[in-house]
Amino acid sequence: MSKPTYPSTQAHTGGKIVVADGGSTKCHWAIAHRGAPKRRDLLKTKGVNPLQMSAEDIVSLWQKEGKAFEAMKGADTIYYYGAGCIGGEANNVIRTAIRELTGVGDVRVESDMMGAAIATLGNKRGIACILGTGCNSCLYDGHDIVKNVPPLGYILGDEGSGADIGKHIVADALKGLLPDDLTKAFYDFAGCEYANIIQRIYRQPRANAYLASFAQFAAQNIEREEIWGIVESRIGAFVDRNILQYVHTDAGIRHIGFVGGIAWQFRELIEEECIALGFDAENVTIEREPIEKMVEHLAQ
Repeated sequence: MSKPTYPSTQAHTGGKIVVADGGSTKCHWAIAHRGAPKRRDLLKTKGVNPLQMSAEDIVSLWQKEGKAFEAMKGADTIYYYGAGCIGGEANNVIRTAIRELTGVGDVRVESDMMGAAIATLGNKRGIACILGTGCNSCLYDGHDIVKNVPPLGYILGDEGSGADIGKHIVADALKGLLPDDLTKAFYDFAGCEYANIIQRIYRQPRANAYLASFAQFAAQNIEREEIWGIVESRIGAFVDRNILQYVHTDAGIRHIGFVGGIAWQFRELIEEECIALGFDAENVTIEREPIEKMVEHLAQ
């Protein structure tokens, strides 16, 4: 796999760079200068996915947020780490759109998984994980992603993600497996009844995002034994079906990092799981948003 796009250590010239953490629904951008990673401007735009959109589609969407891209003009390099950036044509779609909007020639596009590895591990060897609406993970040697357990999406995988946690909460509620008061709270949170929920999941797009919205219900009711049990079991499934594959590859791994809203929301449970695996607490890094840590590494 390709190496992370670190700027040259010889290039501390103060040149302007842009770093992006690109999701499918939102994208965070940081404008900084080499040699001054703590000084940055943070911007936010709508997200895109190059597996689902053409360069023309992306340009059309992002043109509506012209001030953000106007601020990026004159940058030496734009580093984009995004969802759907799996290489080849997908990366070219993003590169083409950014070049058209900013006029910057040096646009480097990598996966969001590489961005998570850089944000949480820097140049250290370890395991990097994403726990948000979906999940992903990799074994990172400080330069390259050397192993990746396929996440498989919310139907076949995505263990421990918002969609996965939400799916199990919805299933238990609809099957009547939760106590009456918790079931009522669930329907109040959903704002609709059984038939509408089923319709939303099976007949409308972005079922994964809808299911992931119920992770917030889990966070609001985490003190309840039934909800705690679901969250604990799904985080445990992520460990068993993903992290353990890297640990079994090399028992000497010392560092592990997580990014994403679910990782942050349930960070205490995740840290406990990692300590149980043998990681020291100081070697477990959990970031809600990776953008600032990405800038620290890329602009140093």
